[in-house]
Amino acid sequence: MKTFKLREEALFARWLQACIERDGISADEFAYDGLLFRGECRSVNGCWEMQPGDETELWNDACCRLLILTKDTTVNGGMDDIRIESARQNHTGVEVKTSLTTFYKNLTLWSYALLNALQGGRILSYDDTPDWDRLREIYTTSPIARVNCKKQIGDSSISNECLKSHIERYASFLTEQVEIYDADVILCCGGSGVIRDFVNRCYLPDLVRFSDDGWVWYSPSTRKVVIDSYHPSVLKNKQEMYEQMMADLRAFLAEYPEFKRERR
Repeated sequence: MKTFKLREEALFARWLQACIERDGISADEFAYDGLLFRGECRSVNGCWEMQPGDETELWNDACCRLLILTKDTTVNGGMDDIRIESARQNHTGVEVKTSLTTFYKNLTLWSYALLNALQGGRILSYDDTPDWDRLREIYTTSPIARVNCKKQIGDSSISNECLKSHIERYASFLTEQVEIYDADVILCCGGSGVIRDFVNRCYLPDLVRFSDDGWVWYSPSTRKVVIDSYHPSVLKNKQEMYEQMMADLRAFLAEYPEFKRERR
């Protein structure tokens, strides 16, 4: 069986060619993503970048694996390969500071909370969660894949209509990438249900919503959990979003404890 990395690269080669033929983009407009690198973190031209490491082994050995589905990489995002992301503040010399943008505050907090809860950990109140530096450390060492639904680098924002259109045009490629990882929990970030609808239509056809207005969806046949979330950059109260997500997840796990993965 091909390794994750070989399967990723083969898929990206075909996906890039399709983007060139269908949308006329150039190769440098295609953004890579997938299993986040778990090697050494280095400062390259003032930017912190994770290097390839043991991410494949970490993913294979994990009892709970998180896949984050985001929209696209923006032209001012500074990364044409999401796998290098470090959640560190750039241009700080050798000093390590956590990137305190709204995006990474929410993303690191949500990632920690979901992995912890689905491995049977205690769901903490917002005030009891780790500090931002610790959340960054957890994020950059945990079994996480992050996939952009739109591989073409975009502008500062993308409409839900444009996102939906792109997903539909490249649904076979995106579905193949999601299938490669076989994650236990999928965090759908933004898109007003567009991303979650794709997961339901193309990957988990038996997806069920746990509560009428909640965050949690689940697949009974696969024991996979899907969180339909806001975009991490949304300007909403962080504590309120966290507590709403965790309240729904707590109620779900109380009713369906079989969805928890035991720690190894």
